[in-house]
Amino acid sequence: MKVLIFLVATFSFPSILFALVDFNGNGVSEIWELQYGATVADDFDSDNDGISNQSEGIAGTDPHDPTSLLALEHPDLDEAEVRFSWSAEAGKSYRIERWDPTVNGWSEAAFILPLSAAAVQSVTLDRLDGGVFRLVSSDIDMDGDGLSAWEEILMGTSDESAAGVDGSGEGDFVNALRALESEGGVLLSNGTQLDRRLPSKEEAARFLLRASFGPTDESIEEVMSMGFTGWIDNQATIPTTRLQTSIARNALPIDSSRGRDGWWRSANIAPDQLRQRVAYALSQILVVNFQGGSVIGDNYLIQARYYDIFTTGAFGSYRNILEKVTYSPAMGFYLSHLNNRKSDDPVNPTRFPDENFAREIMQLFTIGLWELNLDGSRKLDQEGNFIPTYDNQTITEMAKVFTGMSHSTTNNGRAATSFHNVARGNDYLYNMKVWDEEHEPGPKSIINGVELDGNQTGEEEVQAALDALVAHPSVPPFLSRLLIQRFTSSNPSAAYLAR
Repeated sequence: MKVLIFLVATFSFPSILFALVDFNGNGVSEIWELQYGATVADDFDSDNDGISNQSEGIAGTDPHDPTSLLALEHPDLDEAEVRFSWSAEAGKSYRIERWDPTVNGWSEAAFILPLSAAAVQSVTLDRLDGGVFRLVSSDIDMDGDGLSAWEEILMGTSDESAAGVDGSGEGDFVNALRALESEGGVLLSNGTQLDRRLPSKEEAARFLLRASFGPTDESIEEVMSMGFTGWIDNQATIPTTRLQTSIARNALPIDSSRGRDGWWRSANIAPDQLRQRVAYALSQILVVNFQGGSVIGDNYLIQARYYDIFTTGAFGSYRNILEKVTYSPAMGFYLSHLNNRKSDDPVNPTRFPDENFAREIMQLFTIGLWELNLDGSRKLDQEGNFIPTYDNQTITEMAKVFTGMSHSTTNNGRAATSFHNVARGNDYLYNMKVWDEEHEPGPKSIINGVELDGNQTGEEEVQAALDALVAHPSVPPFLSRLLIQRFTSSNPSAAYLAR
């Protein structure tokens, strides 16, 4: 009979860390560091138990107690089975892994979900013909809110609800940050009192590189004194710095490239830095080409009016932003649904609705090309193929919805009376209008299985199409990836997207 061999003192880091309350980016929960007053730098081992502080931080064990460590106890075995036992920390998940010589690597033999309280954990496996085993501890985030089960137990929240037991709707992760940054600190469920934890200078600067157009001495001091959550809350109260206002204050020529100075001024000195940063990110998603040589490229007031859709809507709903973009003459000029006419003949048409905006609002602004799971992975049909979000027929039907859109004013600001009124430069400052005289009549089968019966006005059909788009289940993961890429990570993981 082969000899059964056990690795009882081996620690393996998990492939994905969910300890996300991590101000300093060292991969260990801030709650663990504050609870034990420990550092994880340079593989330091405070209690000389052979397990580094970094490893103990991931295991949730006490780095100052040599008896508190991750290790398998001597196994119980008989001819058919082997029973492993170990001291499990509340909220930690565990894996028993077996060495597989056929692949020269470890394979999972058992996965154990977290306990609600610390206890001796056991698992029984088939003995087979012996082997080498190890125990791996890792964090798990059951409700996908960015807070691990271990952290949630200590903070007194639930890992089964992202909004926590208080039902605030703000989320356990944000609530945990608020608690750690609050005056007086926070009392953990195990009775440990944690001191208030505010960002260091380096942590504040790193945060501002993502949340603003760059740190300054003043903004660093603000984050250090307010905390991350306090700074964000304060930013939301600062009046909006509109690009149109910035241009007007500096008397910049509307037809000159110097008009871009207004944007640079806002990016560099506007006090509402978070709003400006979000607005810029949105402008990189809902793109309009303002290259010179066109009615929108040579008038910076038109460009500023479009950009201010994002400065004013940065902290609002994406549905409202999408509506304003849809009715913007700048977007209408760029993606050609401005002056988009209905078919010239209902039976044998020779002129068809322009499909440019209908395609791009789906592909680039809302749902993308493929149906997505919440973690950003592509959904598969029964044959294992990717599922398209729309087809050419959907584009054709959506294009009909966006017919009849033209200027609402004529001759530089006077109210228009018809789709066919002549517009001049400053008429591009005012939202478009849906004129039923050029709106495609009849029923339409649009995105997300929505049917329009043809009895609505053109305006009502546009609103219904926008509602159908934002209700599509692919919108959250599609937009989340685009925004994450512009703030924190160019290649976000599936777990990151799911949160």
